[in-house]
Amino acid sequence: MVEKGFVLILTVFVVTADVRAQDSNDVARDKRLLFKTYWNMPTFQCARYKLGFEQLAQKYNILQNQNDDFRGDQISLLYDPGVFPAILSSRSGDFYRNGGVPQEGNLTLHLNTYAEKLDELIPNKNFSGVGVIDFESWRPIYRQNFGTLTPYKDLSMKIEKENHPLWTNTQLKAEAARRFEKSGRAFMEQTLALTKKLRPNAVWGYYAYPYCFNHKQTDCPPEVVPENDRIKWLFLASNNLHPSIYLYAKNSATQRMQSITGRMRESHRILKTLSDGKRRGVVPYFTLIYPDNNQFLSKDDINNSIALLKEFRVDGLIIWGSSKHVNTEAKCKDLYTYIDTVFGPALNR
Repeated sequence: MVEKGFVLILTVFVVTADVRAQDSNDVARDKRLLFKTYWNMPTFQCARYKLGFEQLAQKYNILQNQNDDFRGDQISLLYDPGVFPAILSSRSGDFYRNGGVPQEGNLTLHLNTYAEKLDELIPNKNFSGVGVIDFESWRPIYRQNFGTLTPYKDLSMKIEKENHPLWTNTQLKAEAARRFEKSGRAFMEQTLALTKKLRPNAVWGYYAYPYCFNHKQTDCPPEVVPENDRIKWLFLASNNLHPSIYLYAKNSATQRMQSITGRMRESHRILKTLSDGKRRGVVPYFTLIYPDNNQFLSKDDINNSIALLKEFRVDGLIIWGSSKHVNTEAKCKDLYTYIDTVFGPALNR
């Protein structure tokens, strides 16, 4: 009797342990499926080499457009669509598109041109994937137009000096910022509203927002948080937030993870400030290649990045790459191998 009872207890314990292990595996699998990975690299350029990126996407549950199209049923990225005001360069020098700065631009012209471009790039009016508007010529916060974007502030100041020759520099700067931000909001907000009207089944947002500017540290600079609060209108109009979390080889491994942490914290902080009751996702843009040396991310950087994003419970990530990353057979083969041996396995952990 004692021996039989022992066997019975042992059997029950083993069965229970097996069930718990199975439950644990199911939970882990569900978490992996909730974390969606979107493929936004032009690997259709690799089709001639018959590598089978479609099969690779299926193997690692990566959401890829049908036929490996760059724009398709799962995700569509719109590069500089319409005629946003911009200062552009050509062989003959700089020129102003649609006024150069938003306060000088024709919004109606832009929206009409944008609608035509949207029909061309996403002809399916029932498109229900992730849609991203990639407009980077200027930012709607006047101060944040620094570095290569400084010409937008210079032109804005020039316009105000011509309009108000007797004003002080402080007055001119305040008026330039006010007019720039008012018109910048109109262009970005109405573009997004029109997009959602014309392709209502998709989820939409702007690439890179929210900005954090925390390149070598965790926290965003102190002035950035209130500035992001000032463009709450942009986040309220968006279905998703798409901060950029590209990693740079010149930074230390710690700094690279700190940059991700800061941008995820700021994204979630912003979502908590939106009190309209709508569900929005955080789906950052990520690249498998260090932009500053064109080498693949280290295995540690991949594993740590994916683990960190899952810890923040983001809705997923978008893998971006340009045509220069897949413009030779060798690059295509290297990318395929990297996904199959480094990136894909990291997703499935």
